[in-house]
Amino acid sequence: MKKTFLIILIFLSFFSSKIIANEDDHLKQLEDSLNLYFSMLLKENTDENKIKINNRIVSLFKEALKQKDSFYYPFFNLKNVGFIRSDDYKLRIITWNLPYSDRTHKYFGFIQYKRNKKDYVFYELKDRSEEIKNPELVILSSSNWYGALYYKIITTKSKGRDYYTLLGADLNNLLTKKKVIDILYFDKNDLPVFGDKVFKNRVPPVARVIFEFNGQTNMTLAYDDEKEMIVFDHLSPSKPSLTGQFEFYGPDFSYDGLKFERGIWNSYTDIDVRDYSIDAF
Repeated sequence: MKKTFLIILIFLSFFSSKIIANEDDHLKQLEDSLNLYFSMLLKENTDENKIKINNRIVSLFKEALKQKDSFYYPFFNLKNVGFIRSDDYKLRIITWNLPYSDRTHKYFGFIQYKRNKKDYVFYELKDRSEEIKNPELVILSSSNWYGALYYKIITTKSKGRDYYTLLGADLNNLLTKKKVIDILYFDKNDLPVFGDKVFKNRVPPVARVIFEFNGQTNMTLAYDDEKEMIVFDHLSPSKPSLTGQFEFYGPDFSYDGLKFERGIWNSYTDIDVRDYSIDAF
């Protein structure tokens, strides 16, 4: 009896290993296909064909993320896509952009969220930026998303809830670029919510912070892990008469910051960046 049980156990272990191996092989095949389509996207000139290729990319990602262990699959060989993971290893965000011939951009992506030790869900991100009025003030969802290329997740807690503060870039158009600070959390049904009015000392309180500036320049928006502060260039117009015309805005060589304190992001002005360790993203 013991011998029979041992044989069954060995068989089940072998069978499980084959399933895992087959799943990894399938994910590798999907990764190779994604790389091929992203290469095609870079070479394509017409918007119509770009959209068709990108639709195929979205479908391939959906197939990949349905695989049981895709949350842990690194996609190391996949180029032209941003992958970032939260410090608590509950969240991974995938984003990329589709450039149009008029120099505007649309953003695409997915959220993978590990809601417990054994289970995770994924959500497709649908960029509705052009349709969103007053984007700094509204609460959004994965299907009504203010699109961006995210490059940093800052994990905090408040009132028993995990808050993920996202730093992102938006290539926008020929005249201006944008940087974004957004908030992500998950509601009681594990649905993603974008935005929360935790930037209290802005008038009125905003759900996200959006910086817009000249398209030929750049601004620093980064996080100092040691001091636990978001640090960014202060933007000003080149002349006072150009206030509100963001194609004339750029860094003025002063810096501001945000620090998460008692559940809100508090503003600090005119900080000395020599005291901070940040990458100029």
